[in-house]
Amino acid sequence: MSNTRNGAARKFLGALLCTFAFTACQPGPEASPGEEAPQTPETETGEQPVVYGNDDRKDVFEHTDATLRARAEQATVALMSPSDFNATNPNNVTFNGPNLGTYENLCTNQRFRTDPTAAWCSGTLIDDDLVLTAGHCVETAADCRNTRFVFNYYRTSATALKTVTTADIFSCQSIVVQKLETTGGRDLDFAILKLDRSAAPRFTPAPVRAGNTALASGANVAVIGSGSGIPFKIDSGGSVRTPNATTLDYFVATTDTFAGNSGSGVYETAGHTLAGILVRGDTDYVRSGSCYVVNTCSETGCGGEEITYVNNAITALCQASTSTRLCGSGPPPTGGSSFTFSASNTASATTNTANKTVALTAGQKITLGTCGVTGASVTGDSFLRLFGPSGGEVASNDDECGGRGSKLTFTATAAGTFEVRAGCYSSGACSGTVAWTLEGGGTGPTPSNGSFTYTGSATNSAQTGTTNRDITVAAGQSISFGTCTVAGSTGTGDTYLRLYNSAGQQVTSNDDSCGALSYANYTVPAGAGGTYQVRAGCYGSTSCTGTVAWTVQ
Repeated sequence: MSNTRNGAARKFLGALLCTFAFTACQPGPEASPGEEAPQTPETETGEQPVVYGNDDRKDVFEHTDATLRARAEQATVALMSPSDFNATNPNNVTFNGPNLGTYENLCTNQRFRTDPTAAWCSGTLIDDDLVLTAGHCVETAADCRNTRFVFNYYRTSATALKTVTTADIFSCQSIVVQKLETTGGRDLDFAILKLDRSAAPRFTPAPVRAGNTALASGANVAVIGSGSGIPFKIDSGGSVRTPNATTLDYFVATTDTFAGNSGSGVYETAGHTLAGILVRGDTDYVRSGSCYVVNTCSETGCGGEEITYVNNAITALCQASTSTRLCGSGPPPTGGSSFTFSASNTASATTNTANKTVALTAGQKITLGTCGVTGASVTGDSFLRLFGPSGGEVASNDDECGGRGSKLTFTATAAGTFEVRAGCYSSGACSGTVAWTLEGGGTGPTPSNGSFTYTGSATNSAQTGTTNRDITVAAGQSISFGTCTVAGSTGTGDTYLRLYNSAGQQVTSNDDSCGALSYANYTVPAGAGGTYQVRAGCYGSTSCTGTVAWTVQ
């Protein structure tokens, strides 16, 4: 087939969009040697780099971080066109086109030269049927129809690829949300796409970083995707260079990323949650005689790679659609006593807001504001709204404290998770810190219990293909769950259970509590109530069945 693919055209279009639409998007989209027009001109110090310091890219099988390997194996997709692969044998899909060495005319000393180059963008599974990627990867309904999402595109050894079947390939049903524009001085580039069917339970969505706060300067980040179109690579050697805490549209980091990494998931490695989407970067390869080599730069030099904060996409999703996993209790985290925000064009806090959830007990009063509360601050004209557990608005405020700050009080008549939404009056821009205090409160939520049955096999110790159950718990409550010990529980085989909090982070797990069966107990910390998830599977690659029973009190 021809070496010119849709991906190449889209990379070039991305460069043109950056040139004409983004006022502050240097460096531009990743480019390949065959795409001379978008490349950054040479300067006295050479072309801009794409590898910072050492080339930290590793194949999935060789990376030492088990959680990042799981993210690659379970939540990462390669975006391809139907012509990029051959599915004649549905049990062994092969990939068309040249290898990387040929496609990029690489010199013989370059890494990954024998890898196939089938992908033109990357993405991350964030719900059972939703993929997050860059906005410039899939812009139109026609792009969507021509896009396939391919899981398991990675190496299992230096000489072997993971077998891909047609069950691992999904079509694009629709574009749920998509932005590729500069709005209110913020550069936004993201898309969330709906698959033609659920990817669960064979694949597991990546947990999304909660909240709308900037990453810390110097924080370690990892990126997973198909740079230059090749099978997934993990680079965990990047760090945040510029957090952009004021605009919170994107951050700049020193990830080793290439064309094809557009749309790649970028994780904060402290908690392994998805923090951003790789969207823009520098020239990939530079000429060395008659061939090309990877462009390099020091860790502190050159422009860095630009990564859209994930909260921008999640906020847009929850305003346009529904997702129990991502929007059931609001996209941001529970807990704390304040959060910072920067917003514009929020139509008086009805769209594009910064959100956070707070668990209240019956009779508890919350006082919150951008003024009049210790720790609160505001620049511009803020607007606050408070929503109850059922999703309805229960209180709001525009101008308080003798100015353009906002302050409100509300007393909960029943326990539940409430959501604070911070924005600005009308179409203006504002920023600040929303702070709150809690007073009083009666008894907590009524104790509850339940159970669910499951059958599992080859779940990799409850990390893939699990049976899941969401359970609402409040701060201070304890949840006990198991295939043994809890009344009504049963199990056959070697069961394995894990518990994840509302931010998608594992908080406890158990393998063998009662022989080969499992039991665990967890008490929810202050400010960390919300929807938790029990995931049931089997030890290693074994098979098992059981009834998971749980109590909350």
